[in-house]
Amino acid sequence: MIPLDSLLLLAAVAGYGDPVGGLPSSEERALVLWTNAARVAPEAFKQDYRSGRCSLADFSEDEKTAKAPLYIDMALTEAARFHSDDMRENGCFQHDSCDGTDTWDRVDRFYKDDNSGVGENIAQGSSDPRYTVLSMWMCSHDGHRGNIMSGAFNEMGGGVSGDFMTQDFAAGELNDGTPPVRVAAEYGDALYADWGDDEAPAGLVLNVEGTLSDFVLFEGEADQGVYYTAIDDIPECAAWRVEWHTAGGDKGSFPATGGFGMGDCDEDYDASAAFGAIGDPPLADPFADLVLCGTDTGAGWGALALAAMLARRRSATQG
Repeated sequence: MIPLDSLLLLAAVAGYGDPVGGLPSSEERALVLWTNAARVAPEAFKQDYRSGRCSLADFSEDEKTAKAPLYIDMALTEAARFHSDDMRENGCFQHDSCDGTDTWDRVDRFYKDDNSGVGENIAQGSSDPRYTVLSMWMCSHDGHRGNIMSGAFNEMGGGVSGDFMTQDFAAGELNDGTPPVRVAAEYGDALYADWGDDEAPAGLVLNVEGTLSDFVLFEGEADQGVYYTAIDDIPECAAWRVEWHTAGGDKGSFPATGGFGMGDCDEDYDASAAFGAIGDPPLADPFADLVLCGTDTGAGWGALALAAMLARRRSATQG
Protein backbone atom coordinates (compact mmCIF):
# COMPACT_ATOMS: atom_id res chain seq x y z
CA MET A 1 0.00 0.00 0.00
CA ILE A 2 1.27 3.50 -0.88
CA PRO A 3 1.66 5.62 2.31
CA LEU A 4 -0.93 8.37 2.77
CA ASP A 5 1.68 11.15 2.66
CA SER A 6 3.04 9.79 -0.62
CA LEU A 7 -0.45 9.57 -2.11
CA LEU A 8 -1.17 13.18 -1.20
CA LEU A 9 2.13 14.31 -2.71
CA LEU A 10 1.53 12.37 -5.92
CA ALA A 11 -1.99 13.77 -6.21
CA ALA A 12 -0.66 17.29 -5.76
CA VAL A 13 1.73 17.03 -8.71
CA ALA A 14 -0.42 14.89 -11.03
CA GLY A 15 -2.51 16.28 -13.88
CA TYR A 16 -6.30 16.46 -13.76
CA GLY A 17 -7.81 13.02 -13.30
CA ASP A 18 -4.44 11.23 -13.37
CA PRO A 19 -4.55 7.86 -11.59
CA VAL A 20 -2.44 7.41 -8.46
CA GLY A 21 -1.60 3.77 -7.84
CA GLY A 22 -4.40 2.81 -10.27
CA LEU A 23 -6.97 4.87 -8.35
CA PRO A 24 -9.63 6.18 -8.43
CA SER A 25 -11.23 2.85 -9.31
CA SER A 26 -13.78 2.45 -12.08
CA GLU A 27 -16.52 2.23 -9.43
CA GLU A 28 -15.35 5.47 -7.80
CA ARG A 29 -15.26 7.28 -11.13
CA ALA A 30 -18.69 5.86 -11.98
CA LEU A 31 -20.01 7.24 -8.68
CA VAL A 32 -19.03 10.74 -9.82
CA LEU A 33 -20.29 10.08 -13.34
CA TRP A 34 -23.81 9.09 -12.30
CA THR A 35 -23.92 11.97 -9.83
CA ASN A 36 -23.23 14.28 -12.75
CA ALA A 37 -25.82 12.49 -14.86
CA ALA A 38 -28.43 13.33 -12.23
CA ARG A 39 -27.22 16.94 -12.12
CA VAL A 40 -27.29 17.62 -15.86
CA ALA A 41 -30.57 15.74 -16.53
CA PRO A 42 -32.58 15.26 -13.32
CA GLU A 43 -35.79 14.58 -15.28
CA ALA A 44 -34.24 11.87 -17.48
CA PHE A 45 -34.12 9.00 -15.00
CA LYS A 46 -37.75 8.38 -14.13
CA GLN A 47 -37.39 4.59 -14.28
CA ASP A 48 -34.44 4.71 -11.87
CA TYR A 49 -36.53 6.81 -9.48
CA ARG A 50 -39.39 4.32 -9.74
CA SER A 51 -36.94 1.58 -8.78
CA GLY A 52 -36.16 3.63 -5.68
CA ARG A 53 -39.87 4.21 -5.00
CA CYS A 54 -39.90 7.93 -5.68
CA SER A 55 -40.78 10.22 -8.57
CA LEU A 56 -40.12 13.73 -9.85
CA ALA A 57 -43.18 14.83 -7.90
CA ASP A 58 -41.07 14.37 -4.75
CA PHE A 59 -38.41 16.80 -5.99
CA SER A 60 -38.33 20.51 -5.21
CA GLU A 61 -38.23 22.89 -8.17
CA ASP A 62 -34.53 23.47 -7.57
CA GLU A 63 -33.90 19.71 -7.50
CA LYS A 64 -35.60 19.42 -10.90
CA THR A 65 -33.36 22.14 -12.34
CA ALA A 66 -30.25 21.00 -14.22
CA LYS A 67 -26.87 21.89 -12.72
CA ALA A 68 -23.33 21.94 -14.08
CA PRO A 69 -21.42 18.66 -13.70
CA LEU A 70 -18.97 18.44 -10.80
CA TYR A 71 -15.20 18.17 -11.14
CA ILE A 72 -13.60 15.08 -9.66
CA ASP A 73 -11.22 16.09 -6.88
CA MET A 74 -8.55 13.61 -5.84
CA ALA A 75 -8.26 14.89 -2.27
CA LEU A 76 -12.02 14.51 -1.75
CA THR A 77 -11.75 11.08 -3.38
CA GLU A 78 -9.12 10.07 -0.82
CA ALA A 79 -11.32 11.35 2.02
CA ALA A 80 -14.35 9.46 0.72
CA ARG A 81 -12.41 6.24 0.10
CA PHE A 82 -10.85 6.40 3.55
CA HIS A 83 -14.31 6.64 5.11
CA SER A 84 -15.83 3.82 3.03
CA ASP A 85 -12.88 1.57 3.91
CA ASP A 86 -13.21 2.54 7.58
CA MET A 87 -16.92 1.70 7.72
CA ARG A 88 -16.44 -1.64 5.95
CA GLU A 89 -13.38 -2.73 7.92
CA ASN A 90 -14.48 -1.53 11.36
CA GLY A 91 -18.20 -2.22 11.25
CA CYS A 92 -19.80 1.20 11.65
CA PHE A 93 -22.23 3.21 9.52
CA GLN A 94 -22.00 6.90 10.39
CA HIS A 95 -20.46 10.16 9.20
CA ASP A 96 -17.87 10.37 11.96
CA SER A 97 -15.03 7.89 11.65
CA CYS A 98 -15.52 4.59 13.47
CA ASP A 99 -13.00 5.71 16.11
CA GLY A 100 -15.09 8.83 16.76
CA THR A 101 -13.02 11.28 14.69
CA ASP A 102 -15.23 14.18 13.62
CA THR A 103 -16.40 14.09 9.99
CA TRP A 104 -14.90 17.44 9.11
CA ASP A 105 -11.61 16.70 10.89
CA ARG A 106 -11.35 13.62 8.69
CA VAL A 107 -12.15 15.57 5.49
CA ASP A 108 -9.68 18.30 6.56
CA ARG A 109 -6.94 15.69 6.71
CA PHE A 110 -7.19 15.31 2.94
CA TYR A 111 -8.93 18.37 1.48
CA LYS A 112 -7.41 21.79 2.21
CA ASP A 113 -9.82 24.65 1.47
CA ASP A 114 -10.94 26.38 4.64
CA ASN A 115 -13.44 28.59 2.80
CA SER A 116 -15.30 25.73 1.15
CA GLY A 117 -18.70 24.42 2.10
CA VAL A 118 -18.64 20.64 2.42
CA GLY A 119 -21.35 17.95 2.23
CA GLU A 120 -21.35 14.18 2.53
CA ASN A 121 -23.63 11.29 1.59
CA ILE A 122 -23.03 7.69 2.68
CA ALA A 123 -24.79 4.48 1.68
CA GLN A 124 -24.52 0.77 2.37
CA GLY A 125 -26.21 -2.14 0.67
CA SER A 126 -25.50 -1.76 -3.06
CA SER A 127 -22.28 -2.16 -5.04
CA ASP A 128 -23.78 -0.53 -8.17
CA PRO A 129 -22.87 3.19 -8.42
CA ARG A 130 -25.78 3.98 -10.74
CA TYR A 131 -28.35 2.44 -8.44
CA THR A 132 -26.81 4.01 -5.35
CA VAL A 133 -26.97 7.49 -6.89
CA LEU A 134 -30.21 7.41 -8.89
CA SER A 135 -32.40 5.03 -6.89
CA MET A 136 -31.04 5.46 -3.36
CA TRP A 137 -29.69 8.97 -2.78
CA MET A 138 -31.90 10.69 -5.38
CA CYS A 139 -34.94 9.07 -3.77
CA SER A 140 -34.03 10.23 -0.27
CA HIS A 141 -35.68 13.26 1.35
CA ASP A 142 -33.04 13.46 4.11
CA GLY A 143 -30.48 15.69 2.44
CA HIS A 144 -28.96 13.25 -0.07
CA ARG A 145 -30.78 14.57 -3.14
CA GLY A 146 -30.18 18.10 -1.90
CA ASN A 147 -26.42 17.49 -1.74
CA ILE A 148 -26.34 15.96 -5.23
CA MET A 149 -28.39 18.76 -6.78
CA SER A 150 -26.83 21.66 -4.87
CA GLY A 151 -25.68 24.46 -7.13
CA ALA A 152 -23.25 25.55 -4.41
CA PHE A 153 -20.95 22.56 -4.94
CA ASN A 154 -18.46 22.31 -7.81
CA GLU A 155 -16.25 19.37 -6.76
CA MET A 156 -16.78 15.81 -5.59
CA GLY A 157 -14.89 12.70 -4.61
CA GLY A 158 -16.40 9.23 -4.42
CA GLY A 159 -15.14 6.37 -2.28
CA VAL A 160 -16.25 2.76 -2.84
CA SER A 161 -15.35 -0.18 -0.58
CA GLY A 162 -17.47 -3.27 -1.13
CA ASP A 163 -21.07 -2.12 -0.75
CA PHE A 164 -20.13 0.98 1.27
CA MET A 165 -20.12 4.24 -0.69
CA THR A 166 -19.27 7.80 0.30
CA GLN A 167 -19.73 11.06 -1.59
CA ASP A 168 -17.79 14.10 -0.39
CA PHE A 169 -18.81 17.42 -1.97
CA ALA A 170 -17.13 20.82 -1.77
CA ALA A 171 -17.36 24.34 -3.13
CA GLY A 172 -13.67 24.84 -3.72
CA GLU A 173 -11.64 27.42 -5.59
CA LEU A 174 -10.97 25.94 -9.02
CA ASN A 175 -7.80 26.42 -11.02
CA ASP A 176 -7.88 28.31 -14.30
CA GLY A 177 -8.19 26.07 -17.33
CA THR A 178 -10.19 23.31 -15.66
CA PRO A 179 -10.99 20.76 -18.36
CA PRO A 180 -14.42 20.21 -19.94
CA VAL A 181 -14.29 16.41 -19.42
CA ARG A 182 -15.00 16.18 -15.70
CA VAL A 183 -14.76 12.37 -15.34
CA ALA A 184 -14.97 9.19 -17.41
CA ALA A 185 -15.72 5.62 -16.40
CA GLU A 186 -16.59 2.19 -17.74
CA TYR A 187 -20.09 0.98 -16.88
CA GLY A 188 -21.63 -2.15 -18.35
CA ASP A 189 -20.77 -2.46 -22.04
CA ALA A 190 -20.09 1.24 -22.56
CA LEU A 191 -17.72 3.97 -21.48
CA TYR A 192 -19.21 7.30 -20.35
CA ALA A 193 -17.74 10.80 -20.06
CA ASP A 194 -19.19 13.92 -18.40
CA TRP A 195 -18.80 17.11 -20.44
CA GLY A 196 -19.25 20.62 -19.03
CA ASP A 197 -18.33 23.68 -21.09
CA ASP A 198 -19.74 26.79 -22.76
CA GLU A 199 -20.32 24.82 -25.95
CA ALA A 200 -20.56 21.28 -27.26
CA PRO A 201 -17.33 19.39 -27.93
CA ALA A 202 -15.82 19.77 -31.38
CA GLY A 203 -14.29 16.34 -30.90
CA LEU A 204 -14.76 13.71 -28.20
CA VAL A 205 -13.27 10.26 -28.69
CA LEU A 206 -12.28 7.16 -26.74
CA ASN A 207 -8.72 6.07 -27.42
CA VAL A 208 -8.08 2.41 -26.61
CA GLU A 209 -4.36 2.02 -27.27
CA GLY A 210 -4.59 3.91 -30.56
CA THR A 211 -8.05 2.77 -31.70
CA LEU A 212 -10.47 5.72 -31.67
CA SER A 213 -14.27 5.72 -31.36
CA ASP A 214 -16.63 8.70 -31.19
CA PHE A 215 -18.85 9.52 -28.24
CA VAL A 216 -22.54 10.42 -28.63
CA LEU A 217 -24.79 12.28 -26.21
CA PHE A 218 -26.49 10.07 -23.62
CA GLU A 219 -28.37 12.60 -21.44
CA GLY A 220 -28.38 16.34 -20.83
CA GLU A 221 -27.50 19.09 -23.28
CA ALA A 222 -24.63 19.04 -25.75
CA ASP A 223 -22.67 21.61 -23.72
CA GLN A 224 -23.54 20.15 -20.29
CA GLY A 225 -24.18 16.45 -20.66
CA VAL A 226 -23.12 12.83 -20.35
CA TYR A 227 -21.71 11.16 -23.45
CA TYR A 228 -21.10 7.49 -24.13
CA THR A 229 -19.55 5.08 -26.59
CA ALA A 230 -20.23 1.36 -26.76
CA ILE A 231 -17.46 -1.12 -26.00
CA ASP A 232 -18.30 -3.93 -28.42
CA ASP A 233 -15.36 -6.19 -27.65
CA ILE A 234 -13.97 -5.63 -24.17
CA PRO A 235 -10.28 -6.51 -24.41
CA GLU A 236 -8.54 -8.87 -22.03
CA CYS A 237 -6.58 -5.86 -20.80
CA ALA A 238 -6.06 -2.51 -22.50
CA ALA A 239 -5.25 1.10 -21.67
CA TRP A 240 -7.71 3.86 -22.51
CA ARG A 241 -8.25 7.57 -22.18
CA VAL A 242 -10.83 10.10 -23.40
CA GLU A 243 -9.53 12.76 -25.80
CA TRP A 244 -11.28 16.05 -26.51
CA HIS A 245 -10.98 19.31 -28.32
CA THR A 246 -13.10 22.44 -28.58
CA ALA A 247 -14.02 24.68 -31.49
CA GLY A 248 -11.65 27.26 -30.01
CA GLY A 249 -8.68 24.92 -30.39
CA ASP A 250 -8.23 23.75 -26.79
CA LYS A 251 -7.46 20.05 -26.50
CA GLY A 252 -6.57 17.49 -23.90
CA SER A 253 -7.45 14.14 -22.44
CA PHE A 254 -8.92 12.50 -19.37
CA PRO A 255 -6.82 11.58 -17.54
CA ALA A 256 -4.54 14.48 -18.42
CA THR A 257 -1.59 12.11 -18.79
CA GLY A 258 -1.42 8.36 -18.96
CA GLY A 259 -4.58 6.30 -18.90
CA PHE A 260 -6.76 3.79 -17.11
CA GLY A 261 -6.99 0.06 -17.71
CA MET A 262 -10.08 -1.84 -18.85
CA GLY A 263 -10.71 -5.55 -18.98
CA ASP A 264 -9.00 -8.19 -16.88
CA CYS A 265 -5.77 -6.34 -16.10
CA ASP A 266 -3.27 -7.48 -13.49
CA GLU A 267 -3.03 -5.37 -10.35
CA ASP A 268 0.38 -4.07 -11.40
CA TYR A 269 -0.72 -3.15 -14.96
CA ASP A 270 0.53 0.36 -15.77
CA ALA A 271 -1.86 2.02 -18.23
CA SER A 272 0.18 5.22 -18.06
CA ALA A 273 3.24 3.37 -19.37
CA ALA A 274 1.15 1.97 -22.25
CA PHE A 275 0.16 5.45 -23.32
CA GLY A 276 3.68 6.70 -22.87
CA ALA A 277 4.63 4.42 -25.76
CA ILE A 278 1.87 5.86 -27.94
CA GLY A 279 2.81 9.48 -27.29
CA ASP A 280 0.67 12.63 -27.12
CA PRO A 281 -3.07 12.36 -27.77
CA PRO A 282 -3.58 12.12 -31.56
CA LEU A 283 -7.11 13.58 -31.28
CA ALA A 284 -9.50 12.70 -34.08
CA ASP A 285 -10.59 15.36 -36.55
CA PRO A 286 -13.63 17.40 -35.43
CA PHE A 287 -16.81 15.57 -36.35
CA ALA A 288 -19.61 17.79 -37.65
CA ASP A 289 -22.66 15.60 -37.07
CA LEU A 290 -23.06 14.73 -33.38
CA VAL A 291 -25.61 11.97 -32.94
CA LEU A 292 -27.97 12.70 -30.05
CA CYS A 293 -29.82 10.02 -28.14
CA GLY A 294 -31.20 9.23 -24.68
CA THR A 295 -31.68 6.13 -22.58
CA ASP A 296 -33.80 5.45 -19.50
CA THR A 297 -33.20 2.20 -17.57
CA GLY A 298 -33.55 0.91 -14.03
CA ALA A 299 -33.14 -2.08 -11.70
CA GLY A 300 -34.45 -3.46 -8.41
CA TRP A 301 -32.44 -4.04 -5.22
CA GLY A 302 -32.82 -5.10 -1.61
CA ALA A 303 -32.44 -3.49 1.80
CA LEU A 304 -30.22 -0.42 1.93
CA ALA A 305 -28.98 2.21 4.38
CA LEU A 306 -28.39 5.94 3.84
CA ALA A 307 -27.14 8.98 5.71
CA ALA A 308 -26.37 12.55 4.64
CA MET A 309 -24.63 15.61 6.03
CA LEU A 310 -24.56 19.14 4.66
CA ALA A 311 -22.55 21.77 6.49
CA ARG A 312 -20.17 24.66 6.40
CA ARG A 313 -16.78 23.53 7.60
CA ARG A 314 -16.62 23.21 11.41
CA SER A 315 -20.37 23.68 11.86
CA ALA A 316 -21.76 20.28 11.00
CA THR A 317 -25.48 19.53 11.12
CA GLN A 318 -26.94 16.07 10.65
CA GLY A 319 -29.91 15.46 8.38
